[in-house]
Amino acid sequence: MASQQRSDQQKQGGVALFMVVAAISLLAVLVTEFTYVAQVNSRMAFDSVDQVKAHALAKSGLKLSLLRLKAYSTLKGLGGGAESALSGMIPKGILEKVWSFPFFYPIPTEIPGLTPAEKDQIKEFTKSSGFEGSYSALIESESSKYNLNSLLAPFAAAPEPAASPSPTPTSTPGPTGSPSPVPSFSPEAVQKSLADYLTQVLTNKIQTDEEFASEYRDFKLDELVDNIIQWVEPTYQRRSAAPQNFKPKGGPFFSLSELRMIQPMDDELYEVFAPHLTVSSTPGINVNTIKDLTLKAILPFMTDEEVKEFFKFRDAVEADNTFKTPEDFFKFIQGNVAALRNSEAELQKFKGTLKERNIRIVTDESTFKVTVRAKVNQATRQIEAWVRLKQAKPSTAPGAPEGANNQANQNHQATPQDSEPTQPDSGLSITSMRFL
Repeated sequence: MASQQRSDQQKQGGVALFMVVAAISLLAVLVTEFTYVAQVNSRMAFDSVDQVKAHALAKSGLKLSLLRLKAYSTLKGLGGGAESALSGMIPKGILEKVWSFPFFYPIPTEIPGLTPAEKDQIKEFTKSSGFEGSYSALIESESSKYNLNSLLAPFAAAPEPAASPSPTPTSTPGPTGSPSPVPSFSPEAVQKSLADYLTQVLTNKIQTDEEFASEYRDFKLDELVDNIIQWVEPTYQRRSAAPQNFKPKGGPFFSLSELRMIQPMDDELYEVFAPHLTVSSTPGINVNTIKDLTLKAILPFMTDEEVKEFFKFRDAVEADNTFKTPEDFFKFIQGNVAALRNSEAELQKFKGTLKERNIRIVTDESTFKVTVRAKVNQATRQIEAWVRLKQAKPSTAPGAPEGANNQANQNHQATPQDSEPTQPDSGLSITSMRFL
């Protein structure tokens, strides 16, 4: 009897021990789960805060970039006129650095030429600024790229104003004085220009990247060019035998990302072509910011050596060789490019070809792309904005006597809207912006 009671007690003790061990194990699992969830929630909360900080830091970088563009616009306006006191005092190459030089925060202290005192000042500024994380702000020229919308006639460059004839009523224009016909927009020339440009970009990538070359050496570029043209012009007669497998948009590109929707474009090809293309409304191609591939596209007869000499002259450090007017550019290529050397007829023929291809040469930048990348711990934020400088309104209309605009303002009848305070115009216009 006693042995049976002892056995029952042992069995009950074993069951109780098992229940205690099971309860402890369950509590350990629950505590571990609660701890894990708490850590995940805490990490997510910190990441959310870092995302907000990165977003704010990126916006700060964008505002600083807009300030730089405003400073550039103001300085250019002060020194732009021939009658300005600052005219010629600021070299054009130096003026362009106001926006073209990339900006980084924290400001690097290992820049050559900084004194120890200046490095200490930079470190003190970084410490007292209160900013967490880092960011980079890059401002690019959109006029240095090829515009896809130049495929359409409505986006043709505006013709240059013709010179006013001299008031000689007694003179009679002879055959030599008759104006030569101005070449009109040629869709075939523009389409060929696009095909040549994309071919140069693709060829350059194949020659410099062996891995890319092994995959895309046999890529059919004609099919892509046909699809790009048909995307904006549905009536285009295709040259490629490949079937059409998409519905054309039938209008201009609103965003460069539309290019990714056109087959056979893929992610890797898009990364190759996108940096050299734009869809922004630019006044033309800026020869002071133009890249080598774009230069070869508009002057296909230039040799590689002539291209090198062009950039060596334009980007010289010891002198300001940036082109002040389009005619300065044409004079340079006429004197330094063998195909045009000392031939006025060939130069005029080249200018006519540019008009047929919907290309206009400019020397001042007015359309920019601002890219700001901010990082706080592991959180990153990127802002891309397309900014355009507004054309300043002259204080006096060209050809009008001084004070004419003042008289017009006095004759202007006030309206209720005039009495309302208006926000000062910054002179900048953000045409598009996206957060990534």
